[in-house]
Amino acid sequence: WRAHERKGDSRFDEVLGKGGGTPQPMRFFVFWMVQAFWVMLVSMPMLFVNSSNVNLPTFSGYDFGWAILFAGGVLTEIIADIQKAVWVKRGRQGTFCQDGIWKYSRHPNYFGEIFQWWCLFAFSYSSSQNPLGGWADPLWWAGIVSPLFTMQILLTMQPTGICNAEGRNLKRYYDKCKERYVKYRENTSILIPFVGYSRVPQFLKRTLFFDFERYEYRPSSSNSAEDSSIAKKDDAWPPIL
Repeated sequence: WRAHERKGDSRFDEVLGKGGGTPQPMRFFVFWMVQAFWVMLVSMPMLFVNSSNVNLPTFSGYDFGWAILFAGGVLTEIIADIQKAVWVKRGRQGTFCQDGIWKYSRHPNYFGEIFQWWCLFAFSYSSSQNPLGGWADPLWWAGIVSPLFTMQILLTMQPTGICNAEGRNLKRYYDKCKERYVKYRENTSILIPFVGYSRVPQFLKRTLFFDFERYEYRPSSSNSAEDSSIAKKDDAWPPIL
């Protein structure tokens, strides 16, 4: 969405030779193949379903439930992306987005992305050919790589996902509207959209709710120039081609 709106992805400018640089085709090829491998990993539950010889006359209640939840995750990501894009087009009123679902989660698009792959992994359970059920099927368990890898990318890796959006990239908010943004962080879940986040104990925020200390802003005068450069990038998405 962002790449379409901005006519490209600035994270590839260097390897594409934009701005007067030298194109780096081999490095770009590596990026492309890594992302192809990424797609394969997150698709493992669906590959498991498509390769199964299990023929069910209809979906069970279990299947319907996880399919609906999967669709909910996809819609959450789409709606969050659209709401953020509209907010940006309107001039970024209020400095940081609090429109729609962003009022209940600081990164609802990432929540939708992670949630949908957990749902698809659970959905694939019924496709197990193991007579003891999916719990005893190592091929079904292999599909858990999909949501776990997605979480690894979005929660822990630079320069994308929450690691890129939080931390020193929060400088713009602390410079322009510190009190308002601090209050927003205290009252808004970092990932899972819900009401009442301010009442959640700190140890739960740091564990079950993924609001890790590494995401806090730590002012540093020595890298202010670098902070300013990073702050120009909004909540970066995984650079999928």
